[in-house]
Amino acid sequence: MRVRTLLGAAALCAAALSLTAGGAAASGAGAGIATCNQSRWCTITASGDVTQFASQLAIGNVSAGTELAVTQDNLGQNQVGGEILNGSLRGSCGWSQYARDWTAKALSVIAGCPNPILDTSQFVADSGRAVWSGCYPRCFGGVPLTYDTRCGDRNQRWCYRANCEEYANFYPWSPAAHPTDPIRMTRRHRLDVRYMARYGDAWTHTAFYLVRDIDAQHGTGNWVFISGAACGITVGPPGTYHWLTHPSRPHHGAPSAHIALDALVTTSWAGALRPVTL
Repeated sequence: MRVRTLLGAAALCAAALSLTAGGAAASGAGAGIATCNQSRWCTITASGDVTQFASQLAIGNVSAGTELAVTQDNLGQNQVGGEILNGSLRGSCGWSQYARDWTAKALSVIAGCPNPILDTSQFVADSGRAVWSGCYPRCFGGVPLTYDTRCGDRNQRWCYRANCEEYANFYPWSPAAHPTDPIRMTRRHRLDVRYMARYGDAWTHTAFYLVRDIDAQHGTGNWVFISGAACGITVGPPGTYHWLTHPSRPHHGAPSAHIALDALVTTSWAGALRPVTL
């Protein structure tokens, strides 16, 4: 059984648990503080564990030196969760990608987020089902997208056709979602697509995806958001894939997947999923 320690339990239970404008719950005092110790960015995830409604998907990034009020410590998963105290995600609830990315400080603070979990349906499109998972054999990360200027032509998929901006944050749970904190251009890197954001860009009304930039190192912002329209993304159906979509020695006609949608999908200019004719 995974061990989860609730920090400051007595103080938190004594406080009134009401939602604030920032989405964090008001609570008592006594939460310890940890600081992002990575060179540039620490990735924030939606949950410290996998449940029926939530999983450890990345939801954004905070810059080096950002402080987290730790209200929970998941020892089994080696993650800490709580309220983000400053930076781009200030006031948001979230979990560290790894506890080692954060350094504890000899301080305590009044903090919200006694239960810092964001359900998948709150930030992933299609009621939380627009998720891609690669299992080759370990299930970690998404399904590879390669750079191809012919992407989308003649049903060419699992690719993107244009170099585009990678952003540290997009706020996929918000109807006002919009990219912030640009990090780099894609530079023809291989990207692993993980999920489509629930909301499209409030300014351009285009879909955004959470991807992992394989060529970017941990701590420099390797989980990022990109625009489906700006990048010219064409993907296959959401689901769990058990071999690479571009194997070096192909021996299957198509990748195996537990399909979440019946039709293949690609980027819609309105920020939704639409079928592709094969």
